[in-house]
Amino acid sequence: MENSPAPTQPPASQPEAQRKVALRHASIRTDESRLQRTAAFTDGSTRAVEMKWDDVRRVAAFRRDVMTEPVLCVAISDPANIVVLDESMEGWQSLLNAMPRLLPESPSFTEWRTQIPAGSAASHWTVLFRAPG
Repeated sequence: MENSPAPTQPPASQPEAQRKVALRHASIRTDESRLQRTAAFTDGSTRAVEMKWDDVRRVAAFRRDVMTEPVLCVAISDPANIVVLDESMEGWQSLLNAMPRLLPESPSFTEWRTQIPAGSAASHWTVLFRAPG
């Protein structure tokens, strides 16, 4: 009697390789009515977030550590979005120039920055602007 072939086991399922997508480049554009952040990723995709200055509800400044260097950031929110912008992005200085003109700030970003002690590990989260109401 001939032995029937042994049933074959399906190959063990291999976990799907996770796709690593990183930020390749980000830029900030501002004009008198809006700000826009455009981000390009290593997978070829691009995403943009746009906010009208009149819709901004809050701006907070903070510092976060990226690798070994601190990075200055602002988080800006409107009713639908929160966008984090940082000093490594093209257009950062234009953003800092636009905020005092278009949003009443207290303290200003420059004042906030000068209050950070050298070597401090704290994030120094500070609300620079909050919409009334």
